[in-house]
Amino acid sequence: MRKETNIRFDEATGAWFGGSMPIPRSEMDQRVWRFSELVPSPRAFPDCSLPGHIRTLYSALGHGSDEEQLEGTAVEQAENYHIDFVKAAPGNGAALHSHGSEETFVALTGQWVVFWGDGGEGGSTLLEPFDGIVVPGGVLRGFRNAGTEEATLMAILGARNAGHCIWAESLQPAFAKQTAG
Repeated sequence: MRKETNIRFDEATGAWFGGSMPIPRSEMDQRVWRFSELVPSPRAFPDCSLPGHIRTLYSALGHGSDEEQLEGTAVEQAENYHIDFVKAAPGNGAALHSHGSEETFVALTGQWVVFWGDGGEGGSTLLEPFDGIVVPGGVLRGFRNAGTEEATLMAILGARNAGHCIWAESLQPAFAKQTAG
């Protein structure tokens, strides 16, 4: 249901017109994040301490999945999506996983490889700054910094909470070792 007021269709122009849903400035202020104030979460996911997957998440908006162990989220009010920023050194990124919703990746700095499939054999693409890709829900996906310096990637999950992450079967031994240690 739309929340604008006095919505009407103007036949002469073929366009819809109306007024804004009222919202106080104080509520809008609660919907702003400043990257410089985001709290780093270096162990946001179980794979974050595995070699080749070390990275830090900065949660800007909403909650991504049940497994995310965030140190803080700047804006809680997202209804339909979640935004994280990911910083990683060269060669590091996320292990193969899937969510119940689509996920969009946008390279902000550096070069990032996004790969997919059971073992990453489904394909891959290289993202340069401001390039992006949308991975459908249910597709195992991973990413890594393919550049030579620390870089930042934006991840947008198409749900406020996409439920549990599903990890690639190949990660089970590393997760078991990590849990036992």
